[in-house]
Amino acid sequence: MSTSKTGPGVIIVMIGPGGAGKNAIMKALMAENPAIRQLATATTRRMRGDEAQGREHLFVSRKRFEQMIASGELLEYQEVTPGKYYGIPRQTVADGLAAGEIRIADIEVLGAKVLADTFADNVVQIFVTAPGATIDEQLAILKRRMQERADPYTDIDQRLQRAEELELPYQSQCDYVVVNDSLSAAIDRTRGIVQRELAARQLAGAPK
Repeated sequence: MSTSKTGPGVIIVMIGPGGAGKNAIMKALMAENPAIRQLATATTRRMRGDEAQGREHLFVSRKRFEQMIASGELLEYQEVTPGKYYGIPRQTVADGLAAGEIRIADIEVLGAKVLADTFADNVVQIFVTAPGATIDEQLAILKRRMQERADPYTDIDQRLQRAEELELPYQSQCDYVVVNDSLSAAIDRTRGIVQRELAARQLAGAPK
């Protein structure tokens, strides 16, 4: 059952495998348009040096995360990699939409699906992927990108398996697919999508 009539806001959901470039695109869009802010999801992983509490994520302990599950505070949650849990705070989403906010988020497939099903009129799903004529070619490029940024090999193997089995097949269910063959071009394509979506909703702060 959709509860998408909660308000005029919009959530731009960036979906795709590790190494596709989702975060780089997100950061570029937010830098260009201050009206677009990141949707802070809850996570048990450690905060990175360039992150801030409540901006990219709500960084919580495993115990606090379990309390959020028990009290129904999370719309959805997943153990994305072993020991690292992510969840979507229900109230954060509802409050932002009611206030007409423009939020953007890098969310894994199952979370994206729950958001899209629950807030159907307020969610735009953009799938970001690597170039390649076949799945194997795309996986090879993703692997190379993760190796170049020095991801741990165990993480790379887990992410490639997840990409093949869960993420790449999901692109057919998204509103848009952006192939990141060049970061600047992928940013341009995504910017155009966001411009059209915000203009259609007549939300303040749409990029010019």
